[in-house]
Amino acid sequence: MMQFIERVKEQQGITLAMAWMCILSAVLLAAPASILRIPGADKWADIYAPYAWILALLTGSYLVTRLVISLFSCLSGKYQKRTILASRNKMIRQLDFEEKAVLREFIIQRKNVLPLPMNEPAVSNLLRSAVLVPAFETQEIKGSGRIIKLSIAIDAREQLTHRVLGLPVGKLTEEEAAVLKAARPDYARSNYIPLRD
Repeated sequence: MMQFIERVKEQQGITLAMAWMCILSAVLLAAPASILRIPGADKWADIYAPYAWILALLTGSYLVTRLVISLFSCLSGKYQKRTILASRNKMIRQLDFEEKAVLREFIIQRKNVLPLPMNEPAVSNLLRSAVLVPAFETQEIKGSGRIIKLSIAIDAREQLTHRVLGLPVGKLTEEEAAVLKAARPDYARSNYIPLRD
């Protein structure tokens, strides 16, 4: 991460230097020799004008390229965000029984972060559609058999209502509690947490 930050700083420094060189060469080309009030300015303009043009073209090209790259990066970021949002919304609308059970665990266990197995299809589907996200930025996902700490994406939380997850509103009856306990995934049952106070 630190290397990336250093690289960005270097790029900013280069871009700033190029911008100043471009401005300077443009001013030298645009300014008439009489304004400079330097003896021999006319001769200087004749000799060094081609170099100033080359410098202006090179620095201008660099700045235009950086602008295009920045615009492309911004647009692709927006497109990727929109794609993730569409995928997440579609997934939330089409949650199956197992996926709802995984998401209910966050409410049942009253936790924001849960260690979940990656090899479970429901967990991997929720992770792929960005309903679940890795809880810590430093945590890497390697292999499919790992248990990693996941949390519900902040943007998805407001959509995951009790109704969407199949949870009753208000106090649970014994019958509802029994149904929800039976619906819990096997890897969550080992962590028994009572559903009633």
